[in-house]
Amino acid sequence: MRAILCTEPKDDLSTTGLADVPVPEPGPGEVRVRVMAASLNPVDWKLCSGLAPWWREPHVVGLDASGVIDKLGDGVTGWKVGDRVVWHGNLRRQGVFADYATTVAHVLIPLPETVSWEAAAALPCAGLTAYQALVRKIRLQAGQTIVIQGATGGVGGFAVQIAHRIGARVIALARAEKADRARALGADVVLDYRAPDLAALVRAANGGLGADAMLEVANPGDARKSLSLLEYNGHLACIDPLPDLSRTPAYTYAASIHEVALGGAYGAGDLRTQRDFAVMGAALVSMVADGTLDPMIEALITLDQVPGWLARLRNRAFDGKAVVRIGA
Repeated sequence: MRAILCTEPKDDLSTTGLADVPVPEPGPGEVRVRVMAASLNPVDWKLCSGLAPWWREPHVVGLDASGVIDKLGDGVTGWKVGDRVVWHGNLRRQGVFADYATTVAHVLIPLPETVSWEAAAALPCAGLTAYQALVRKIRLQAGQTIVIQGATGGVGGFAVQIAHRIGARVIALARAEKADRARALGADVVLDYRAPDLAALVRAANGGLGADAMLEVANPGDARKSLSLLEYNGHLACIDPLPDLSRTPAYTYAASIHEVALGGAYGAGDLRTQRDFAVMGAALVSMVADGTLDPMIEALITLDQVPGWLARLRNRAFDGKAVVRIGA
């Protein structure tokens, strides 16, 4: 079958390309899926460039896909051949940029006919990260104010929409030239993240108060940079490695710090959180189905174009999601 294979991690991505590999077989508790569409995420190019020390053997790239169940492994119940599904994969397993892929059955999200393969494939990694941060970790409520960094990107864009749907007030951090896009996603206020007086601007936009919460998608180094945007007892959710808290004075912020890491649930073998991927994913699919969540698809590409678009993603050449049509 066709697949995008990383034969050896290299920083320039020169060893990642289209190849012919054997069709995988599902193990116990697993299913095989005929992949219809998949989407690109920043972690894909990071893995191909050497992020993961265990990627030393040839590895099929990709984590997010939608498709049709093609074969059931031993012990799988609740699913049948022909079911439409979407899922977020385990970066320690062979990936989804291929004609067929396998996954553990307990993370599968059922996909109604009303949601396209492409829209579904755009959701998992970025959408689940945003949902877990806002709903599971911060427990954002209507009427609260949240600052969302990287508001026009994948995670940030989904977070803006989810927060808006909840009824929270959204202060989006983005470049000035992307302000209209952030507002279209649901932001109430857009501030330039590069402003030297950002904390004062947040308070000016929020009645003199800091925000109740912040979603931080890029590590600022010093935690005080993000904590200064929050009101006392606020929430800071981080999807990059946690910022440096060593210079944060005690009893100054009393903030709750949340580390958001989907892949960690696989690495830790945490089945409860893995199963919650399916629950959170079903909520996201429902939002797409009722028209309240835009999957933010920026480009539809073919399988052979994936390496070039991974390089574009690395260079931040586009916002939103690039989706590859495979069997669709």
